Amino acid sequence: QLYFNMKPTSVALTHKVGKHLDLSSMEKSEISKNLYGQIQWEEILRSGVFLQHRDHQLLEKSQVSLDVVIDNSTDSKELSSMLIKIAENCTSNLTVQQYAFTRIEEILGIGMDLSSADADAFGLKHAHLFTTDGIHLMDNCFVRALLSSDIYLQRSASLGFACLLTVCEGNIGSLINWILSKLQNTSNGVWDMALPALSMLTRSQSSRRKLVDAGVVSHVVVILRRLGANGNAQQIYELCFILWAMSLGAAVANNGNNSNSNSMASADADVKAFLSAGAVQTLVDLLVSPPTRKVSRMIISALRNLSVTENDDVLSEMLASGLLKQMDSIQASNMLKQFNDQEVETDFKSLYEVLMKNFRELSTFERWATEVKSGNLRWGILHTEKFWKENAKFVDADNFSLLKSLIALTQSPDTAIACVALFDVGEFTRFYPNGRALVSKMGGKDAIMPMLTHKDDEIQRQALQCISKIMVTNWEFLR
Repeated sequence: QLYFNMKPTSVALTHKVGKHLDLSSMEKSEISKNLYGQIQWEEILRSGVFLQHRDHQLLEKSQVSLDVVIDNSTDSKELSSMLIKIAENCTSNLTVQQYAFTRIEEILGIGMDLSSADADAFGLKHAHLFTTDGIHLMDNCFVRALLSSDIYLQRSASLGFACLLTVCEGNIGSLINWILSKLQNTSNGVWDMALPALSMLTRSQSSRRKLVDAGVVSHVVVILRRLGANGNAQQIYELCFILWAMSLGAAVANNGNNSNSNSMASADADVKAFLSAGAVQTLVDLLVSPPTRKVSRMIISALRNLSVTENDDVLSEMLASGLLKQMDSIQASNMLKQFNDQEVETDFKSLYEVLMKNFRELSTFERWATEVKSGNLRWGILHTEKFWKENAKFVDADNFSLLKSLIALTQSPDTAIACVALFDVGEFTRFYPNGRALVSKMGGKDAIMPMLTHKDDEIQRQALQCISKIMVTNWEFLR
């Protein structure tokens, strides 16, 4: 609850609206005041289509004191409905659109300092104003605004929409698709535009379930890997916050008081999403050299949430990633006391106890299997000729399920993962009896052949070596 009540950060907006209005350095109330002054309300009133003089008077009144209007049940409903009506009808006037959605953010308390109040309760109190029946949102204008070419409008509409969707029903699919489209873009100023709305949406348990199903965990992990420990500290924090929020389902379902089979099934799906995305290894890597203490807090809490499931694959990955060693280092350096946070100390103790209870030295093959299951392959001692000479014989377990996963990883969009997978498939064919036939039978050869002309030179090189190992009987002679 503490983390959810933190004031949301905003995306850096450097563009200007009108002649002099720079939205990047202004509070919401200041933005709406300036936008309001730029709008030619007389022209809208003269059209007489949807805005009457009484409506304009209410707008003027809200500009003087929004709190007074919001505290009046009749005025607050009329103002909210009017803002939706304005957003739906003035679609060609960007300034009007920006004003309407900024005002909606203000009514919902987004961006306000609510440290002395319950932020969730504040949102709950006013969200119903934007519904038809207290439940279903009037959200067509929000969906349309997401398609705007204006950065500020997209950001404002997406954040307000996300806040409303945490307590009301609406077209959440459109918002999630918008978030995914931004996260998939590698340009700064694009993918990070989605972070405020995504963070807001994770407040809701049902929304988190939809985000996990949509593959958001994987996208967040990819971005974290790309940023690395030396990336923008605030962005890393927000991404870790999102992973922490999305790990809450696993913790809640395993708190000892929850026997709901649906919750347990959802928790299992959450764990699988974190494993397939390679989230554990990524978080542990960041914990080794975190950019800030608050990033460490988020990582420890997220890993603790996953650990309480006592899922064998999760614990194996934590142990294989060196998490226990890193936690010993944190204890030895007295870092926990520097946090001065009882909740973090409790999470740390819980995580450490689970790891110690399940501690065992993993064999090199178990470590390799954990890597394959996580999907996060990286060059190292697990991907060498020596390893395959000693361990190829173990891959036949569970009807070669690990080999099937390995072949699938050759198609990973991550260059490093694809290259390691190609190397491993090739080495398997060399050292496992009849390995060439097995890989071909499982579709490995057909999947890898097109990669011989891959646009990435390193993938192309690894694919050529892999296919050569599959097709040539005596690789040593050829080499």
